[in-house]
Amino acid sequence: MTPVAPLSRRSPTHQRWTLDDIPWQSLDRSLIADQELLFYLLTTASFIETATDTYAHNLIEYYAGDEEVTAWLEQHWQHEELQHGCALKRYVQTAWPDFDWDQVYQAFFAEFSAHCVIEALEPSRCLEMLSRCIVEMGTASYYSTLSRLSPEPVLHLLTQLIREDEVRHYKYFYHYFLRYRERENLGRWKIFRTILRRLHMIDGEDSSIALKHAYGIRHSNASFDNRLYRIIQKRGRYLMGPQFPHAMSVKMTLKPLGLNPRVQKTVAPMIAFLSRYLLWGEGSMRIKSYDRMLMDFYTRLRVYALNQWARFAG
Repeated sequence: MTPVAPLSRRSPTHQRWTLDDIPWQSLDRSLIADQELLFYLLTTASFIETATDTYAHNLIEYYAGDEEVTAWLEQHWQHEELQHGCALKRYVQTAWPDFDWDQVYQAFFAEFSAHCVIEALEPSRCLEMLSRCIVEMGTASYYSTLSRLSPEPVLHLLTQLIREDEVRHYKYFYHYFLRYRERENLGRWKIFRTILRRLHMIDGEDSSIALKHAYGIRHSNASFDNRLYRIIQKRGRYLMGPQFPHAMSVKMTLKPLGLNPRVQKTVAPMIAFLSRYLLWGEGSMRIKSYDRMLMDFYTRLRVYALNQWARFAG
């Protein structure tokens, strides 16, 4: 494998942007105040980003002994993710001043923190770095989509800045993934299975808990259940789907597999489909079996290999 070059370090106090760089005084509430779906999308994101401390502590403990990784997590990644939470919180409070963010967040965190445990991490350090790559792909795509569809200029700017941070975070996690892959010598099939599993988890319990608390404060008389969650989720996907950066997400998803161009050309359409379905629910089909999904991919790859063999043999 190609040796992994060391990444340049930055001072923990050197940031690409701060909250003071956002023109909060220019925020036009009239363009967004009645956008309930955007309220949910931004509020849930602000809750999860603000809870980064819990994720960070788990990761720092998991990678104890690797000083380079733990220093970056603690001094850079954690710090920037928390800034995302602070910025999104301030935006929500400015755009929807009647929403008691602090009170609702406390209720969210009390439930969320019970599920955010170190045992939920991947069984190896390499696979956890891979998992982090897929998470960063998802967040980079999410904020890119919000930036594209935003009707309000300050939100457009803020989500674009967060998106750039998330892409940079992906590069760091990918760098450390390569390093651990050399140590653990993991095969491509195991890496692929982890990618699929993590894609399936992106729209998971965290967002459901966050949405439950954001929805409950606006609709106190309504009971929030899985059916209602799916309805709101579907509306959000319908809003965001057309603006989702599929090409970027597929490229970031495939990169850890290290495929040659021919194979990547074959695999890319399926990953694009998984991205559209698992992230944004496009299409009417439901994947009922994880194993069946893997078998479908294997069948496609086998057909490709046989076609290539016939081509060269002929």
